[in-house]
Amino acid sequence: MPTLELAQVVVSSVATICMIGLGFLYRPSRASALWSLTFVVTMIATYVAMTGASTEIGSLSRITLGVLLAVPALIWSGLRAHRGARPHEWIAVAAAIAISTTLVLLDGTDAYAWAFRLAFTGTAAFCALALVELLRRPERAGGTSMPLAVFSLLVIATALVGVVAGLLNPGNPAESLAFVRDVNSLGMLAYVVCALVSLLFITRGDGGQTSGAAFRDIATDRLARAQRVGERSWALVYVQLDDADDLRVVSGEAGFAAICDRLQTDLVELFPTEADIGRMSASSFAVLVAQPATVVRDRVRTLLRTVAQPHDSVRVGTSASAGWAGVSELGYDLDVLLGGAHAAADRAAAAGGDRWERART
Repeated sequence: MPTLELAQVVVSSVATICMIGLGFLYRPSRASALWSLTFVVTMIATYVAMTGASTEIGSLSRITLGVLLAVPALIWSGLRAHRGARPHEWIAVAAAIAISTTLVLLDGTDAYAWAFRLAFTGTAAFCALALVELLRRPERAGGTSMPLAVFSLLVIATALVGVVAGLLNPGNPAESLAFVRDVNSLGMLAYVVCALVSLLFITRGDGGQTSGAAFRDIATDRLARAQRVGERSWALVYVQLDDADDLRVVSGEAGFAAICDRLQTDLVELFPTEADIGRMSASSFAVLVAQPATVVRDRVRTLLRTVAQPHDSVRVGTSASAGWAGVSELGYDLDVLLGGAHAAADRAAAAGGDRWERART
């Protein structure tokens, strides 16, 4: 189907450009690197597949099909890396080799259709694992993960239907093979689009906030690059709700979650888009930003005033304390900056809260 093959090439090429340009270069991390690699591999595979179809070299098409069926494993690896777990990216490589080898060896035999069904079932298994990772994310109800999650469910359902149909009605192997090829071609296009949308949302900051583990990776990389060029305007701000345990008891779990969400929203709105914001616990956040000290001080003061203001979604009074550590005083080591800012925030809270403190050298 030359039209579908050409569409695959175009869509995968555009997706690769978007993921690298709007994702990895905007917020480099191990997760965004794995996802960028996913789209690069997909793009190369589609070009090779089109070459195989035009030259009628069947083995090329089978190899690229095996590679494409292993793509969800790389996406799953990136989701694990994003939450700070070991990504196990070698599994994707092993899956691509195993599937490609099997499809090449069984090409032209009656067993090929079943080999494809089983390989597609393996793909569905990785989609299920990716779905579990998406459901573990704190913003899962916000809809940013929905395109990839929904299509992962469709892949799982399609794999189950294919296996059941093969058992109940084997039919003509040639007809079955043509059908599964069409399904794979159409499905790949949809999967690439859905994955691009969801992964770009995740990469560009989850609405401005990343997990603590992902924040450490990003912040460490940024500080290392800043140290190489001698940038001394970087600062780390640690913000925590005052009396968080009491707030949880008084407002309940749902109310406490609303208070923490409001603090996150205030941080995203008050700090620039290029700032990295990491959620260190349910009620505390770290912000890495490169701005003059006077600007950072004004932002922190505005944040504390904003948190203390009454809000319709929060029925109890709230306040926050902040600690601030600059690289000019403590250097570029993230653990030192984070420890200094956290200690300063604790001192501010012990002094009555609703205030900020500078880290001590």
